[in-house]
Amino acid sequence: MNYKTTTLILAAFMLFIGCTDSKTQESAQAQTKEAVKVEQKVKAAPAPAKEILVKKDYSIEEIYNSMCIECHSADGSGNTEKLTPSMATFTEQEIIEDLQEIEADQGHVIMEHNRREILKMGMEYSAEDMAKYMHKRFNNQAK
Repeated sequence: MNYKTTTLILAAFMLFIGCTDSKTQESAQAQTKEAVKVEQKVKAAPAPAKEILVKKDYSIEEIYNSMCIECHSADGSGNTEKLTPSMATFTEQEIIEDLQEIEADQGHVIMEHNRREILKMGMEYSAEDMAKYMHKRFNNQAK
């Protein structure tokens, strides 16, 4: 090959590479612009709510049977493996006080966690109503 042919081939090759790089650069710039748009949309979107609680109508008995029975048992005798006491040994007032302490996050770590889970499921109850139900259900003298 002579000098002119070699130069033409090299020039054509460089032009081809230059065009390819230009197209690649344009594509990369378009992708970058799109990524910036998406990022801006994400930043502008409102933060998701921590948790959406939906209050539902559950009876005290339904709440106990679905959320409490595993540890406190169907007959209220408790569970020695989980160190839960017999409900029949407490007065209604003692149960109210314990449930109020749980609501106030005062030292019942496991029960405070369980209470939060119950509330997440929309199962809201008052300490007084739950205590009355438990005392009547489990205390033989209250029946």
